[in-house]
Amino acid sequence: MKIGVMFDVNQSVDDVIAQVKGIHNIGLDSAWTSQIFGYDALTLLAVVGREVPDIELGTAVVPTYPRNPVMLAGQALTVQAAIGGRLTLGIGLSHQVVIENVFGQSFDRPALHMREYLSSLMPSLRGEQVAFTGETLKAATFGPLEIEAAAPPVLVAALGPTMLGLA
Repeated sequence: MKIGVMFDVNQSVDDVIAQVKGIHNIGLDSAWTSQIFGYDALTLLAVVGREVPDIELGTAVVPTYPRNPVMLAGQALTVQAAIGGRLTLGIGLSHQVVIENVFGQSFDRPALHMREYLSSLMPSLRGEQVAFTGETLKAATFGPLEIEAAAPPVLVAALGPTMLGLA
């Protein structure tokens, strides 16, 4: 069994690093952060991971609506390369009020959005060229992403049966 914990991001980056070092020092296997209104979760994990070796790091979760799947794949692979393959990428829809009122996007058909998102994200993470046009998003590359890193495991947040089927 592996045990992980969310870390507090309401502090300086140096304090976050110290906190994750403490999590590692007490023997926990992983440290997690969410994408909220503060630090960019993946950028923070790249910084933390360079300073704290030998602990798995993950997002719980990065919202899909504000980020194109090809862009998220490139960012996740960059973090994966920077921290030596210790990233788990947790993604989710976020909440309707956030997506519509903060990001100005439609939250109509969220399960279809996630299905289409995964149709572009997963091939991008595997280093495949992407050319996808769906009902909720469009994503394309001119070729495979040229980042030398293994695709991180991807976890999908689910609050209902349709999303559980996708996860």
